[in-house]
Amino acid sequence: LTPQMLPLVELSQEDVDAIVGAVPGGARNIEDIYPLAPLQEGILFHHLMSETGGDAYVLPRLFVVESRERLDNLIAALQTVIDRHAVLRSAILWDRLPRPVQVVYRQAPLPVSELTLDGTQDVPAQVKDWSKPVRQRLDIRKAPLLRLQVAKNPQHEHAWYALLQLHHITVDHVALQIITTDIVT
Repeated sequence: LTPQMLPLVELSQEDVDAIVGAVPGGARNIEDIYPLAPLQEGILFHHLMSETGGDAYVLPRLFVVESRERLDNLIAALQTVIDRHAVLRSAILWDRLPRPVQVVYRQAPLPVSELTLDGTQDVPAQVKDWSKPVRQRLDIRKAPLLRLQVAKNPQHEHAWYALLQLHHITVDHVALQIITTDIVT
């Protein structure tokens, strides 16, 4: 990958090499590199200023899913949407670069983590705590800029909670609504 292959952004070969080194799979996993739009630069500024707490630009969506099979279908649907839309396979890089860039990965697996809810405690209160703004944070240096956290509902044999978190630096509220509507229906 060379600077001449990236007409939308001015980078030296050293900058390109740093980006390649930060992307899992290296140059083979880089589809494109773009400069940030001014709005994205502002969001990045606020993200960096709030490094120790929640990030106001993480858009959470909580789902209640009726079975593990449905949860697996949700995960597969999310991965399909990520695979289809380059903006969802983006990461934001700024370390050792003259200016921040958006790097589109060719492949970006959805990170899914499973949490455990305590069945002896108030489950809705635990879910509410899990969804608090102060707990919403993503590492925007890694694509995709969304993740899914899941937890089995200890009060219902088959039900699951799923918290989808997506960063506003690449997707706005309208796009999030369209994505989640398409996935759920």
